[in-house]
Amino acid sequence: MTSWIDLTHPVHEAMPVWEESERASITTRCEIDGDCPVRVSWIALGAHTGTHVDAPSHFLAGGAMVHDLSLDDLIGPAWIADTGTAGIVDAALLDPLGIPRQAERILFRTSNTSRDLMRKREFDRTYVGLDLSGAAWLAERKVRLVGFDYLSVQAFDASDETHRTLLRTGTVLLESLDLSRVGTGWHEIVCLPFLGKDLDGAPARVVARKIAPPAG
Repeated sequence: MTSWIDLTHPVHEAMPVWEESERASITTRCEIDGDCPVRVSWIALGAHTGTHVDAPSHFLAGGAMVHDLSLDDLIGPAWIADTGTAGIVDAALLDPLGIPRQAERILFRTSNTSRDLMRKREFDRTYVGLDLSGAAWLAERKVRLVGFDYLSVQAFDASDETHRTLLRTGTVLLESLDLSRVGTGWHEIVCLPFLGKDLDGAPARVVARKIAPPAG
């Protein structure tokens, strides 16, 4: 059986965060010694830190929360595409990528991965993401989940309508993936966000393994 590959960036204090956002904080409240029988860690972080999902409520007033997301959307066959050196993922780029029509979950490995942007402390505005035409292309296909390898699926200078176009259709947005050790093509993915009430986003553990093309 093909081994599972972890697509999750471990959360740490030096990882990049969105401009003006607070960095993750991980502290030790108690160490094992004569006064304490256990080690206890304390974690403080934003809901959109590291590898995480966006729920519709992140951009849509009254939208669904993380606890409303369907496991059937978060788990299943996914197509991993490589966009090469492209600086933007738009409709013109998507058409020739050869993404199968039956792909309901699509993960995009971009030059964000080859540039190791998620392993650099400072936020990089030049990251690759979708523009509005790319979002419309995916929405027309009714894709259930879209993933990218930096802090946002939406390019820095793109309209916020890019997010809204996908979230209105119920598409789960998966951001800050580690796609450095995974190939292109069909994979089974499992994405399990932290399950908290009334969250517009949540850190997630995401794993994948290579599979044969699904029937149909």
